[in-house]
Amino acid sequence: MIAVFFRNLFRDLVRQPLRTLLTLSGVMWGTFAVVLLLAFGNSVQRQSMKNMRGMGDRLVVVWPGVTTMTRGGFTKGRRVRMTPEQVMGLRDHLPGIENISPEFRRNSRLRHGREEFIITIRGVGLEYEAMRNTIPAKGRFLNRLDLERRRRVCFIGDTLAKDLFKDEEPVGGRIVVEGVPFTVVGVMREKIQPSNYGGNRDTQTLFLPWTTFTALYGDKYVGNFIFSGYAGVNPAALEQKLRRFLSRRLEFHPDDKDALFIWNQSEMLKQINVFFTAFTIFLGIIGSFTLLVGGVGVASIMMVVVEERTREIGIKLAVGAKRRGILAQFFSESLVIILMGGVAGFFAATLLINVLPSEKIRDYVGVPQINPTVGIATVLILMVIGVVAGIAPARRAASTNPIEALRS
Repeated sequence: MIAVFFRNLFRDLVRQPLRTLLTLSGVMWGTFAVVLLLAFGNSVQRQSMKNMRGMGDRLVVVWPGVTTMTRGGFTKGRRVRMTPEQVMGLRDHLPGIENISPEFRRNSRLRHGREEFIITIRGVGLEYEAMRNTIPAKGRFLNRLDLERRRRVCFIGDTLAKDLFKDEEPVGGRIVVEGVPFTVVGVMREKIQPSNYGGNRDTQTLFLPWTTFTALYGDKYVGNFIFSGYAGVNPAALEQKLRRFLSRRLEFHPDDKDALFIWNQSEMLKQINVFFTAFTIFLGIIGSFTLLVGGVGVASIMMVVVEERTREIGIKLAVGAKRRGILAQFFSESLVIILMGGVAGFFAATLLINVLPSEKIRDYVGVPQINPTVGIATVLILMVIGVVAGIAPARRAASTNPIEALRS
């Protein structure tokens, strides 16, 4: 039975070689487009999430601002200020905070040998490393003695280290910041970071103990502070607790969003994830339309096959063949043609993805992969197109009048 089915299928295909070739190429190209679009959409989503997590993990950044609402006798337009000591004391009042650090920032001139740059300098605390993924590749990050003794030491990004020291060993080297010498104690491991919330990216930044920073520049109030909650703690709820506590402590209205600007990484990641999921679905729909053109070609060639085999269908019906059997036969042939083109397109897309220069595109769109999600989505789209393309010719064949078919 199976041998007869495939013999008839092969016979029908070779009767119209040009039409068959064009139809199979249409299905192949449609599948090729679906697989590539889904694979690239998936990889862009993964890479974007990875890049965002390069900035930190469960990170919340808080900027004291200017009040726009009155509160308890205080007029609006008052600048909200916080000292580093107030920032570090927040953990005693908000148990959900795991790590916290004040942050100061300035653009300053620094020099090593003949190399001179104006870059971002940040004064930070010990827990900054865990929150912002400033992990050392060489040496170490800032430690407690650095803060307590206001040591003139610094931790630098890997790009800055290459620009300043070239082929020299940076750890132990000297950098002059605004005329003051600092010793490099560590160089940050290379990381992907698409942006920052002010100043240079971490790879081009110099980090000082915040105590040394305040002694060098005379800053009393933090520019911003960062914290992260324990795993399992609701970031949005922790943010609301922080706003309510600081509104009481610093005397501003809790509904005054300008008094305290808060950027929550977890909420941003959710929005990015939703956006790229919708974007991937959109790409899949675009590819499906391309595949649908191939499905129309399959339906067309099967209509021709039904016309050519009208007499054969009439004979089968006259000798007792069931109409559902005729329906299944032509529907199966349509589905097999779709799957043949689909398999060819799938392997062509896989081959292209495997030969792409992944190292050159990794930082931009990630590395596209044929993962189970892409494979399952492609198969489902193929099946839907196959059903749509095969049902009309199959129903036409099954509704053939055997008497009229024998007369033709």
